[in-house]
Amino acid sequence: MHRKLARVAVRRGPFSCVFSGVLALAAAAADRPAHAADWYTGAEPNGAQDAWIVSVDTAATVSSQGAQFAGATATAAPAGNLLTSGLRLRADAVLGSYRAGTGLGQQAEAAAMVGYGWVWPEAVLSAFVGLTVRRNDLPGIEASVRNAGGFKAALDLYARPTPGTMVHATGTYASTFNAYYGRVRGGVAVLGGFLGPEAAVLGDDYYRQWRIGAHWSGLQVGALQFGLAAGYLHDQARKGGLYTTVDMRAGF
Repeated sequence: MHRKLARVAVRRGPFSCVFSGVLALAAAAADRPAHAADWYTGAEPNGAQDAWIVSVDTAATVSSQGAQFAGATATAAPAGNLLTSGLRLRADAVLGSYRAGTGLGQQAEAAAMVGYGWVWPEAVLSAFVGLTVRRNDLPGIEASVRNAGGFKAALDLYARPTPGTMVHATGTYASTFNAYYGRVRGGVAVLGGFLGPEAAVLGDDYYRQWRIGAHWSGLQVGALQFGLAAGYLHDQARKGGLYTTVDMRAGF
């Protein structure tokens, strides 16, 4: 792939991910407890400096709403490498806690997916489908709904329209509690990385949240890439607050 795309920002964003689009949810509905919280790892599409076979994206998020999550996403190219179009395998994992109306919730989730990556000189598009399992332990919910399994799908687009700009859009959906996540970022080259705005929406059958903020990503330190995002969030349970996310990417 062209070297313009080789310098990418540091994905899943939700299980999107040291753990990586993880953006954390404080899951609780305004009039009833949340049975599930969505999450996102933050992993970026393919585009490392080298012809990696495996990329590992990790992230940790904290918010003033009392939520803290960490996660990781591993993406592999079983034939060829991540700089060429082809088959992709992906594994996600997330672990965290959040504050809801009924108390402190604990969440753990894992997913395994298969997909395909289309690589062009200025863009990468990746699509995945697979299986996911989730445990959501929150005081007041029935034991029968604390563990759930189902299908998950993910879609990522990373593009460099010009040498000094980037656009990243990602989305996930899981049949477990109809959990969803979407994140869009844009940026211009600043001090060795990309600086710009970001927006995200996330939720499930029992919870909704939106975020708006800024990110500075793609900061290269040796073989690693780092990113930082921060801004304002609003959820239907604890209303307005602030969030901060730190991302890291490595490859092999």
